[in-house]
Parts: sequence; C-alpha cells; structure tokens
Amino acid sequence: MTLSERIRAAKHVFLIGNGGSAANAMHICCDLLSCGVRAFTMDPATFSAFANDHGYDKTFAMWLQIVGKAGDLLIALSGSGKSPNILLAVEVAEKLGMDVHREFGAEQGLDMQQAEEAQIKLGHDLMRALK
Repeated sequence: MTLSERIRAAKHVFLIGNGGSAANAMHICCDLLSCGVRAFTMDPATFSAFANDHGYDKTFAMWLQIVGKAGDLLIALSGSGKSPNILLAVEVAEKLGMDVHREFGAEQGLDMQQAEEAQIKLGHDLMRALK
C-alpha cells in the first residue's frame, strides 16, 4: 500500500520531526490539513510544556500516548534516524497498534540536506496524490 493510500485509510495522521525535520513536518501538515494531518510542533506552547515537564526525549511519545490509537498513522521524519525522541515515539506508536512510516535519511544513504529535501519532496508528492 502506498503512503497516500495509508493516509486515506488512517483514522488520524501525525507527523513528527526535530529541527529542519520539524519545519518540514509543519510544512507537510499545512499542505495536508484537508486530510486531517497533524504535527505536534504546530503547537509550540504545548510542545515546550511537555518538554519542560517530562523531558525532550519523551515529548512525542507522550503526545501519542494521549491522542494515538490503533488505526492511526505516524509519519516520523528524521535526517539521522537516531533521535531518541523520534525513536521512542515510533516504539510507542507501534505498541499502540499504529501504522508507522519512517522517513529516515540516513537509512536511505542521504546526508542531512538531502534527507530534508527528500522530506519536502515526499510532502509535495503526497499533496499531488491526495488532491
């Protein structure tokens, strides 16, 4: 099943990422709002409160524990694929029975700039496929 088909089939779609990947998650979220896609980084007050109260490594995982359910889709963006908060979120999503799509640049042999470009291309490809 393609990622666009997985988005259509999902109850809810969540995007996560750090730094440039967080910016890309927000960009993709804006392009796909009509599909119900949400990015936790779109709410900096709640995001920073979670990080302040519980630690940055747990921010995405805690968010998913609150809002994520089986049948939802997590799209995890990471240039390195080594960020503890991303990896913990993926683990939590899988335990919840969510579908998970990893867009990890290093797994594709990409450097950070190429990884972030691939994330934006993915978002634009999804926007065209989901029109």
